[in-house]
Amino acid sequence: MAEVKKELQTVEKKVEQGIVEGVEKAKEVFTNLARHIPLANLMHNRKKDRYTIEIDLPGVEKEDINVSIEDDYLIVTAVKKMKKELKESDYYLLESKYGKYYRAFYLGDDIDRDSIDAKYEDGRLIITFDKVESKKRRDIAVK
Repeated sequence: MAEVKKELQTVEKKVEQGIVEGVEKAKEVFTNLARHIPLANLMHNRKKDRYTIEIDLPGVEKEDINVSIEDDYLIVTAVKKMKKELKESDYYLLESKYGKYYRAFYLGDDIDRDSIDAKYEDGRLIITFDKVESKKRRDIAVK
């Protein structure tokens, strides 16, 4: 009976250890995943009925950014590439990093797709667009 109890305790410890290791691995995976999802700020200027999306893409070259419209979605993709090479007489070091970013934003029927503009400066992608003229806010004079 003592042997069975000892064996159950061993199995129990292994299960607990497996759970702890699994949780730690999940944290690591989600942290790595979060590094490839760029942060974005969405702002709405109510007076001008103009929207702005700002996406931080540090270290990404302008040529590696693509902004497109597909169906009712504004899609932003970017590729971050980094390569550091060091050649010395007694050693050679090569470090590289590659990451692909993807974000999609729903565009409602009230968005003027022809007004969409994108510019990239200082590691920040700025996308602006307006509402369709017929959907813009307007004041109506009371007579």
